[in-house]
Amino acid sequence: MNRIQELAELGQSIWYDNIRRGLLDDGGLAALVEAGVMGVTSNPSIFEKAIAGSTDYDDSLGELAPTDLPVAGLYEALALEDIGRAADILRPVYDSTGGVDGYVSLEVSPSLAHDTMGTIAEARRLYAALDRANVLIKVPATPAGIPAIEELIGEGVNVNVTLMFSLDHYDAVAEAYISGLERLAAAGRDLSRAASVASFFVSRVDGLVDRALEEAGNQDLQGKIAVANTKLAYARFREVFSGERWERLAAQGARVQRPLWASTSTKNPRYPDTLYVDTLIGPHTVNTVPPATLDAFLDHGTAALTLEAGLDEARDQVARLAELGIDLDAITEQLQDEGVVAFANAFDSILAGIAAKRERLLAEWGRHSAHLGAYQASVDAALEEMAADRIVDRIWARDYAVWKPEPTEISNRLGWLNIAETMLEQRHRLQLLVDSVRSEGIADVLLLGMGGSSLAPEVFSQVFGGQAADVPNLAVLDSTVPGAVLAQAERLDPARTLFIVATKSGGTVETLSFFKYFYNWTADALGSDRAGAHFVAITDPGSKLEDLAARFEFRATFLNDSTIGGRYSALSYFGLVPAALIGVDIETLLGQALAMAGNCQSGDCLASGDNYGAWLGAVLGELAKAGRDKVTLITSRQLGDFGDWLEQLVAESTGKEGKGILPVVGEPLGRPQVYGDDRLFVYLRLDGDESSAEEQDAAVQALKDAGQPVVRLRLRDLYDLGEQFFLWEMATAVAGYRLGINPFNQPNVEAAKALAREAVAAYGETGALPHDEPAPLTKADLAGFLAQAQGGDYVSIQAWVQPSPEVDAALQAFRALIRDRLRLATTVGYGPRFLHSTGQLHKGDGGNGLFIQLTADDRRDAPIPDEAGKPDSSMSFGVLKTAQALGDKQALLDAGRRVIRFHLGDNVPGGIDLLSDALK
Repeated sequence: MNRIQELAELGQSIWYDNIRRGLLDDGGLAALVEAGVMGVTSNPSIFEKAIAGSTDYDDSLGELAPTDLPVAGLYEALALEDIGRAADILRPVYDSTGGVDGYVSLEVSPSLAHDTMGTIAEARRLYAALDRANVLIKVPATPAGIPAIEELIGEGVNVNVTLMFSLDHYDAVAEAYISGLERLAAAGRDLSRAASVASFFVSRVDGLVDRALEEAGNQDLQGKIAVANTKLAYARFREVFSGERWERLAAQGARVQRPLWASTSTKNPRYPDTLYVDTLIGPHTVNTVPPATLDAFLDHGTAALTLEAGLDEARDQVARLAELGIDLDAITEQLQDEGVVAFANAFDSILAGIAAKRERLLAEWGRHSAHLGAYQASVDAALEEMAADRIVDRIWARDYAVWKPEPTEISNRLGWLNIAETMLEQRHRLQLLVDSVRSEGIADVLLLGMGGSSLAPEVFSQVFGGQAADVPNLAVLDSTVPGAVLAQAERLDPARTLFIVATKSGGTVETLSFFKYFYNWTADALGSDRAGAHFVAITDPGSKLEDLAARFEFRATFLNDSTIGGRYSALSYFGLVPAALIGVDIETLLGQALAMAGNCQSGDCLASGDNYGAWLGAVLGELAKAGRDKVTLITSRQLGDFGDWLEQLVAESTGKEGKGILPVVGEPLGRPQVYGDDRLFVYLRLDGDESSAEEQDAAVQALKDAGQPVVRLRLRDLYDLGEQFFLWEMATAVAGYRLGINPFNQPNVEAAKALAREAVAAYGETGALPHDEPAPLTKADLAGFLAQAQGGDYVSIQAWVQPSPEVDAALQAFRALIRDRLRLATTVGYGPRFLHSTGQLHKGDGGNGLFIQLTADDRRDAPIPDEAGKPDSSMSFGVLKTAQALGDKQALLDAGRRVIRFHLGDNVPGGIDLLSDALK
């Protein structure tokens, strides 16, 4: 007996809060029913993700697209077919339970939430069109919806009442149901055939109440009011469905209107992911759960009667809320109003999405294509194997055995799968920060972070920065080169600057060094009593940074889901806090990500390539195994530094155990003759970006004509970056599975850090860093080093210098000369930034890299305070940077890598040009 069946023994039914055609086509819903699921709910948001993200509906839309059927008619045709098929699959449950369970729900148009007669008319029409006893029509518990509920029940239409948040909502709904039954009885109808559930929303209550509690300085009640509110509603249910009035109806065969707990996924990463299931188990109830929550409950939920326990405590908690001046009734009314708007917006999005998809189908627009030549067969075989082994299902079920036999650094690293849905619930908190920053005239935001904490924000800054009016500029500091730190200090006004301190662990040495420096800089200018308000923290719960943020009174602290690794965190607080501050529409971005997440679930056929994440992962993995392990990215110019984000994701995830996929980002386009046979080209093309399209299109076509494997991914607009973030995360996880490695750990990263710490310790004892003699800047030394190169190798240029446009240009020219002369893939990284991006791959792959380390003199230095708020300093940024360079070089040597260091003096572009001249 699984946990769902255990709940049934306790009197609670589990329904599935999800529907899509692939789930019906591939037997997924039938399997869930076999496992004990007793019903299905849907809403406009669910249909939006299913229709927009998947290819499930493309055949039906393709048949309907040429017709003159309006878009709303297209949606209804698709939805009615899905609901009808789901009802047929659930009919045996309906029959075996005597009509208690086995239902599927379909919502009236959210635009009718304030229209009683319109709701009644549409509910009648939908119920008649479906013509199945086990269908529920969803009607909101709005003032206009309440009389509609009574009327529909009185006519014998089954109703799922939705958007209930308060006891007042519940009382009105229960009265409408009972009154409707009385009307049905007066008409001589069979009451045993009348069915209704009352959907009481749970987690969203905590979302708003927790914010109010945080403002009130109360932590004790956070995460408790939603459960308390629900327990009080259940107690009211027990009272309503007893007594003389109800017994008269029950004697005629009437069934209770069961409470249905909705919105039971955990939206706050600090709370257990099964919180709103484990704590709300009781007889005569339903809990409708989304896929991730169902998987979590099956894995580690607790089946025990909990709903009536602690009722007095629940009353006390709600009373204490009122004593704090927090009006729960006002909050629940706000939630209902917002729910109506959210569903209406989702419905509008469905119609817009269907219209856009119809146009794309008519124009034969494709999101992806590939020219893989002889490698196509191995990719097809991989997809067939993955389908047979249910790999996609197992990934979504968080089965660590997909990658390794032990769960270490896998089971606690899969939060990225559902973070987009979680973050949608946090968008209001992000907006509060945005509003406060704008109201205070903040002109600049400087993010202090490394790797996974900085790369997605940099993408948002480059792609969306400057597009919205009255928003601050966003910059990222991820260089310990003293000049880079000082350049930021010299351009910023402390009174108009907000600093985001971002580190998952809370202990990243570079990030904490930046914080100490800029906290002192701000405090010196504004005073320590005002400095903290200019800082925001993003970190994991319980980290050192969380404590620092409290100690120094930061403006806000965002605690991220600790089950997300840094490189998978683009769609979490780490990416979205800075994105929101520069005007990115978070809801649209996450909507695109959720559409792709829907596509990457098991409903889309693997073998046909319709599951984009599985398909792209198979391409990456299979071509890497065949020696095409240099993924060379070509992107439209408007996509900015998306490649740099992707570089870390792929390199750090796959470069280990002697294997690895090397992302080649920003390499100048060349003629087909300069590339070896170890490349896979991926072209991200943004529709409408003509700034580079002609040149890139021609280059990609030439590569295809020359027989190089090419993947082409199309983006409709900039917000499709939400899709791309999730697509590449899933593809990287799948590629890791194909390579037989764990894509979530980073076993070789600590080596360079440890050696850097040793160098710093030596500096502390002797006042000097260990000596390392660079190679002379001569043609013979460079040529001799590169002569070691063999086919399949790559050259990594590691620049421990201050970034600038002049240095960028010199590095690009240098790498192009190496590539053209040796036909080797080249990468360029600034230190220490690359340590948090490609550093893992450099030490963990098959050892086919040649590493050219470039160092330079620091014309000036900046002290790192030993402690924020105090002037003492025992180390500078120049010392830290040099120690990191020495540590990384030694770590490479210890790993058996080929390394050479050139010191460029105080003229970095000139020194790089000398190296370039040596290759001519």
